Amino acid sequence: MSYVEVENITKRFDDVVAVDDVSFTADKGEFVSLLGPSGCGKTTTLRMIAGLEMPSEGTIRIDGEDVTDRPAYEREIGMVFQHYALFPHKTVGENIGFPLKMRGVPEAERRERVADVLERVRLPDVADRSPEDLSGGQQQRVALARALVFEPDVLLMDEPLSALDRVLREQMRVEVERIQREFGITTIYVTHDQAEAFAMSDRVAVLDDGHLSQQGRPLDIYENPDSEFVANFIGQSSQLSGQVSSGDGAPVLATDSGMTFELPQSTASTPGDRLSVFLRAEKLNVSRTPTDAVNEFPAEITTTNYLGEKTQFFCRLDDGTEVIVAKHGFTDVENFEPGDVVYVSVPPENLVVARDPGTSKAQANSGDFTA
Repeated sequence: MSYVEVENITKRFDDVVAVDDVSFTADKGEFVSLLGPSGCGKTTTLRMIAGLEMPSEGTIRIDGEDVTDRPAYEREIGMVFQHYALFPHKTVGENIGFPLKMRGVPEAERRERVADVLERVRLPDVADRSPEDLSGGQQQRVALARALVFEPDVLLMDEPLSALDRVLREQMRVEVERIQREFGITTIYVTHDQAEAFAMSDRVAVLDDGHLSQQGRPLDIYENPDSEFVANFIGQSSQLSGQVSSGDGAPVLATDSGMTFELPQSTASTPGDRLSVFLRAEKLNVSRTPTDAVNEFPAEITTTNYLGEKTQFFCRLDDGTEVIVAKHGFTDVENFEPGDVVYVSVPPENLVVARDPGTSKAQANSGDFTA
């Protein structure tokens, strides 16, 4: 049995449906992220699990117990907020010990448990300092320590790293994962950042407009998106839509703009089906001369972006479609300039294929995509 079960929950605010029939689970000790754009319902979902909002419909269970109607103070849940919510008039130690004080834990035991959790978050010497004297990353670890000190059943985190700069955010990503693994606590984490969700999570639940679009391992969601929304939202890709026609041994997509793509052999479809292909930036090839590869098209370089760890080439195809090619570093790629004519290619097995909106199931190299 899953440790946290969210079953068919819906939340209405007057006439607005913020969360619509969402179901997902988290196993004991598992790290599950709720991933999606702003306004998709992920924070409202988290608040319902915490007991800060009551579902209009549906059931929430923790360790087999129905907690749907329990107030927040009767749920053993630790929560970390985006802006830390630390008391500025209390010391770090008093902040962390506050949940213990509210539970009637004696002062001597409080001090001992605060010291222990500060060691575990690698802040052993800050108990007597003010939170305002700490860096953003240190404050976030204090907030995490406060959420963990009373040994909750579940840890909930709502965009906890979004206020940090990029370098610190990446460092804290590693630290949060380390602490979560060390405590072994079931964790549900809200973020709009795909890299953050993929790096830390055992599983990811992707939300869109109040609906659950897909739940699975990061690898499965990236390589086998279940919908056109997920294929678009996850990763960096360019989309072309069209109609399936028969080819020599493999289905072919004739796009609305007049291009033709050979699809993966595993794409089960019939002539006339409406599909979209998504060209993942890192799975495209670019060269100065034709290579006679399958799915190769002439293009013009419009922009190049050197980003350190990778270089992006923005290429305009003959039909006007702009695609992005991403290559690691700079030394492994030619020094293309805007205006250069190049050839962009993508092997059929590197295409992500999805139905047009209104239908379900997308696939990339899987045989379970059926027309």
